Amino acid sequence: MVETVSRIERVERLRVSDSVAAQLTQLITKGVYAVGEKLPPERVLAEEFGVSRSSMREAIRSIEASGLVSSNHGVGVFVVSNTVVSQAASDLLVFEGFTVPELFEVRRMMERDAAGLAARRITPGYASELQDILARCADPNLSNEEFVKLDFKLHHTIAKASQNGLLATIYSSLEPMMVKYSHRVIDLPGRREDSHRGHARIVDAVVAGQVREAQSAAVAHIRDVERDIAKNIAQPTTPTS
Repeated sequence: MVETVSRIERVERLRVSDSVAAQLTQLITKGVYAVGEKLPPERVLAEEFGVSRSSMREAIRSIEASGLVSSNHGVGVFVVSNTVVSQAASDLLVFEGFTVPELFEVRRMMERDAAGLAARRITPGYASELQDILARCADPNLSNEEFVKLDFKLHHTIAKASQNGLLATIYSSLEPMMVKYSHRVIDLPGRREDSHRGHARIVDAVVAGQVREAQSAAVAHIRDVERDIAKNIAQPTTPTS
């Protein structure tokens, strides 16, 4: 009997507790909870954030590990610092008043359907435009700022290629948020290369008129961003001198 080797890799996802920890970090660094102040009880915080107590507990453990709070069993959790030395998870997980997992949920829904419709309704003009944008993104001399602009243009062009005017208009309204956030994550290790590979898979499927493949490639593209952010958050940080 021939043995098969499993090539399945664990799919890393952002957790609810990561998002809660990021928001708590922002509240502390902005002084909403001052140094020396006692945080509300875990039960109260869980209700305010709309999460389970286990997720709340995990979030508190996370910010305690970062040195912002200290737990005193039987007494409570107190803020002991309002400064983070390295890039905080809040920079990657909370943005413009929304959590990044919320942004990804919206993108998964919109981009999956946009890619599927574009593959079904692709025209030679849009196919040529998408391939041109993809070729420009491959230029190694392209600055990150230019890459981010082309990144949004590619996704917006796919939305337009769906030939659903409302979908394209809604997607266009996300441009300020998506461009600003892309600037935050573009420097993550391998992010630009992963992004370009994801774009290539989406464009290839759309241009070929492969509806299911285009939808799958669009969702996988968003999952890849989540994976890179999750890995970055999981890595221990070294304080700078």
